[in-house]
Amino acid sequence: MVQGFPGSAETSPSSSGAGVSRRNLLRNSLLGAAALAAPGLLSACDADTSTGGGTTAGGKAKVRLWHWYSQQRDQWGPLIQEFQAAHPTIVVENRLFGDPDSYLPALQGAVAAGDPPEIFAPHVLAIEYGKAGISADLRTELGADFLQDFFQSTNDEYTDNGKQYALGWMAQTFGIFYDPDIFARVKADVPETWEDLLTVAGKLKDAGVLPCVLSNSPGTNGLDFFLPLITQASDDPKLLLDIDQQRNGAKWDHPKVTEALKKLEELVKGGAFAPNANGITTPQGETLLYTGKAAMLFMGSWVPQDFIQNAPKDFVQRYKVMQTPAWAAGKRHWCANQAGAGFAVSQTSKNKAAALEFVKFMYESPRYAKIMNDSASMPSTQTAGAQVSDPVLKEMTSWLINGDGAPHILFGKGSSGSAANAVAALIGGQAAPEETATKIQADVVRARGGN
Repeated sequence: MVQGFPGSAETSPSSSGAGVSRRNLLRNSLLGAAALAAPGLLSACDADTSTGGGTTAGGKAKVRLWHWYSQQRDQWGPLIQEFQAAHPTIVVENRLFGDPDSYLPALQGAVAAGDPPEIFAPHVLAIEYGKAGISADLRTELGADFLQDFFQSTNDEYTDNGKQYALGWMAQTFGIFYDPDIFARVKADVPETWEDLLTVAGKLKDAGVLPCVLSNSPGTNGLDFFLPLITQASDDPKLLLDIDQQRNGAKWDHPKVTEALKKLEELVKGGAFAPNANGITTPQGETLLYTGKAAMLFMGSWVPQDFIQNAPKDFVQRYKVMQTPAWAAGKRHWCANQAGAGFAVSQTSKNKAAALEFVKFMYESPRYAKIMNDSASMPSTQTAGAQVSDPVLKEMTSWLINGDGAPHILFGKGSSGSAANAVAALIGGQAAPEETATKIQADVVRARGGN
């Protein structure tokens, strides 16, 4: 059944009552990466720059909001009603798609027609759309003061050459969820370093328990684990951003990438992970943990929502989360964090000013914090992060407030698919670190039209 929202003018036929994990952004990144070369993006550069949502029959400015963020299914309607009551000359039309598979072709079609919605989820096209003049530079439109409350890692993912083309809506952070009862039974401490993790894994296997589950099917979770290792090896979160965009001389065959790949290989060969990581899906990984077959699960900040819905109540009450181990004792616990959900604003719409008003309204601190808490979502701002109520999400958000977020979403042309396939091969034992780094770089060069 198609469900609309009070106060929203339109809901996509592909919408459903079921929630869609923000994880779908990454699971569909290969689709997004392929879209970078699609005619929709290219033709948009030559589109009529006077297009826009226009006005309603009553002469009100129309702001079209397109996304697939159903975590706030119960919040969008009241938010829009509140905004329209305070801004009677503006109408917001909320179009909620069922998933990124149905969303991205519709967005590309609108861009190809020269008429993108006023506010839209940029998917993995945020930087490319910004460079093409489709997305507005929000640093210019909203000012640096507006942006400074956002976690640096979520701002960085949407920034290129000093311009920021989107805002994080929901952050997503990764950690290791674990069962403290199993740890107590095998007399294991929470690992501080990767070496410690290998020691703990040995104790768990001796007790007949799987160690840490890394569910790399369909292939993006391996990147979520691996890419922050580049930041851990370098202590520089900007390095991966530069590698992804192939700028400042940074390439995938950088020595720190090889170091990170060697660390991943060491963990795989050392038995840190449950067997057959490339064949384990996210639901399977979660089940292994809450049924007691595994002691740990590397996964993102949507897991508390999943556990509440699916896991036994006693497990939900006792499980905990640890930050990913550090490269070495005393080093920083860099953890994967960026915004799996974000919003861009059309540069070309006649109603850009009205769209920016709605953006500012929905990010006002008390309102935004309430939306995130009511939907059990992780916010992208420090002020809202300090108000997170769920204890596990609160713990994970504290890592971001401490500045430990590292990039893990690839936006560069050719990067995502090439890196995911190569890392999966290394995890499966079919490739070595040096050749993996070289292969990713070669694939990216080809995707960009080089030799």
